[in-house]
Amino acid sequence: MSNVMAPDLSQEVVRIFAEVTRYPADILDRDASLEDDLGIDSVKLGEIFAVLRERYHLPEKLDLPPERLKTIGGIVGALEEYMAVSPRLSPVPAPVPVPVPAPVTVAVAAAAANGNGNGHGHIALDRAALARSVHDVFVAVTRYPSDILEPRASLEEDLGIDSVKLGEIFAVLRERHELPATLDIAPEQLKTIDGITDALYTYLVARGVPPATAAAHLLVEEPRRAPEPVVDRIPASRPFTGKVAFVSGSGRGLGKDIAAHLASLGATVVVNSFHSRDRGDETVAEIARDGGDALHLWGSMAQPDQLHRMFDEIERRFGTLDFFISNASNGMLARIEDLTVEHWEKAFRTNVVGLHQGAVRAAALMKRNGGGKIITLSSPAAHGYVDYFGCMGAVKAAVECLTRALAIEFAPYNIQVNCVSPGPIDGELLRKWPDSDRLIPQWTQSTPIGRLVEHREVSEFIAYLLTQPVKAFTGSVLVMDGGISAQGW
Repeated sequence: MSNVMAPDLSQEVVRIFAEVTRYPADILDRDASLEDDLGIDSVKLGEIFAVLRERYHLPEKLDLPPERLKTIGGIVGALEEYMAVSPRLSPVPAPVPVPVPAPVTVAVAAAAANGNGNGHGHIALDRAALARSVHDVFVAVTRYPSDILEPRASLEEDLGIDSVKLGEIFAVLRERHELPATLDIAPEQLKTIDGITDALYTYLVARGVPPATAAAHLLVEEPRRAPEPVVDRIPASRPFTGKVAFVSGSGRGLGKDIAAHLASLGATVVVNSFHSRDRGDETVAEIARDGGDALHLWGSMAQPDQLHRMFDEIERRFGTLDFFISNASNGMLARIEDLTVEHWEKAFRTNVVGLHQGAVRAAALMKRNGGGKIITLSSPAAHGYVDYFGCMGAVKAAVECLTRALAIEFAPYNIQVNCVSPGPIDGELLRKWPDSDRLIPQWTQSTPIGRLVEHREVSEFIAYLLTQPVKAFTGSVLVMDGGISAQGW
């Protein structure tokens, strides 16, 4: 029986990467860093290996060196070496589907029987039931005895569950609970079953009540609250009609809200995502559903080729650009002694170099239109110590300095450049902050207005800045943190 590997393994592996990630094949360079250059994390890599394993009948455990898993070329080389020393493989029957146990059922029979017509229509997520469900999926996929899957045990060190197997587990979790392809879970939460459960719980709560068909086994009743009044989500005034706005890093969090708000004010918005390609698509779909106009361009602001590809597409489609909101950010939240050279390089490439390259391209398009506006994003932590923000504080200080330089040099072209510096913004990304259970209440208590800043407040302020015709208003850093930096962190 001949070897089952394709003659051109490299080409086939690239095709599988493109199939799973939905990336254009021409950007999948063999030597590109999967995480830094292509935004492919360990969970997505696990899904790719699940396809490779099925396609080529590879064994469950390949024992590939971690350093070979950082690029497509490394993976191809490792697979070629494996096949060279392994016995020739004959085709094997298709793998039997993973036997996932029946869903855990909680007491919701009354609500189901009455069609939620007994005054108990609102449902809330039960964390304990979710934990049991996640545990059951781990048992089914790994075939480990249930009692050894300790929730706080290290998946890799204690249980031998590597990133490839974890990807298979997430494939089952995604189908079972109708999760999106990208969840943006913090790496530290992927180290234990308990951490994964917490991440899923946070996502589902933030998402609101999940569909009963997907998660009825995780729901418990609570008294129905009075319905909130319906509010028209599209403002009567649409001052940005005919304007084109590019919001980098807008697949989630603040960037997503900025994009949605500018679209609601009439702008045609170019949405950008990198690590969260699916979320970028979701943002565009939500904007369209609410009556707005948006386009999604995937790519990293830290990668010159990808950045120029995006601006080339903007130029091709629109010919000009009115607003550039530089929101894309990437950086390590860690103690100073834990930072590496790679952490600094990654943070500066996205926040500073990406801002510079994007602003230059944006300005060239704005000149055709007689001017435009650029908004950068910083943090009050650029001027004072904040836990785990040593790297990002320094990088954001550089963003503010670059903002002033851009404002001066672009002034002759009627381009105003200003920086908005929000404090901690309540939302899913803040909950991924290290030690967030301690820091979020501490920051909330330290904020004079009694709460953290909200996404929409920042979005509305940015929209206000974009409406200002005053040329003299440029080169400013505008702090918006509820007074926390004035009072002290």
